[in-house]
Amino acid sequence: MKVWQLAYPHNLQHVTAPDLKLTEEKVKVKVTKALLSEPDVAVYSGAIKVKAPFIPGRFAIGQVTEANEDSFVKKGERVYLAGVTEDECAPDGLRIAGETVDGFYRDFVLAGVDNVYSLPTSVTDEAAFLIDAIAMAEHVVDEMHVRVGQHILVLGGGLYGNILCQILIYHRAVPILADNNAERLARAKKSGIYYTFPNDDTLKENVMNVTGGKMADGAVYLAFANRCEPSVLFPLVKRDAYVAFCSLMGKSLHVNLEYALKNNVTIKGITESREFVSTAINLLANKAVNFSEFPIKSYREEELGEIMANYANLYGSGANLPEQIDIIKFIF
Repeated sequence: MKVWQLAYPHNLQHVTAPDLKLTEEKVKVKVTKALLSEPDVAVYSGAIKVKAPFIPGRFAIGQVTEANEDSFVKKGERVYLAGVTEDECAPDGLRIAGETVDGFYRDFVLAGVDNVYSLPTSVTDEAAFLIDAIAMAEHVVDEMHVRVGQHILVLGGGLYGNILCQILIYHRAVPILADNNAERLARAKKSGIYYTFPNDDTLKENVMNVTGGKMADGAVYLAFANRCEPSVLFPLVKRDAYVAFCSLMGKSLHVNLEYALKNNVTIKGITESREFVSTAINLLANKAVNFSEFPIKSYREEELGEIMANYANLYGSGANLPEQIDIIKFIF
């Protein structure tokens, strides 16, 4: 089979690897499409250290080509491949595709039947790449014990922030989205998010206007290309509030806890949401989110190396990656 193998940072090679043999309690999946995500670019550029040779690729969908007779996942099914799975032998108990173990930029993978999720026909291939964003949003709602009518401040208006606000609305909470990117705020408005404000000196006043003179009931900081100072959240939430810091990967965040300690704030850290994948698929099937405002770009497999190099240059310069859904099509 063919794999995209990282020999060392900035050197992604298309090479031949031995074919995979079906084993007990596994299914063989032909990767049909994979996402190009921020963690993949971080691995490619060397910001996330991996032991070469290594296969990147955090998110993918595919089609089951081989399965045992007693498997509840059948040959021919279209499936979402779990990017994070449990591993008792790993230091933190998790296997992260494309970061701690080989990822999905290859022709075939062997996956445990508990680590593939059948996709209903109502969920398109493009929509399937929102599963992680929706699962993280559901994780936030669960960890923060979000209740009907609560005002939740969200810092960071990219794809994950946009989806989080939509899920908060689905749960009948009131999101307040803050970002300094006018394009992000405009996109949020078009996605049905009513309260959108610049993250500047006027934010506190705007939050108080929305809440009737009070602070937010909770807040979320999204570390995806979010360069604002994380501690600005704490003076904007009520006493005993929940504040969540979310990232797709380990990031160094320097947070001043003075306000948090004074006001008994509960802090949550969220980097993966594997327990909410099935919920996310169900929400997609029921059209609970709108992603029509985000451009979708499709690329041929042979373009992967060039695209990755371009994104790594942006990443290294400190610029934001394009806010679009980049899908790599693998030859079936």
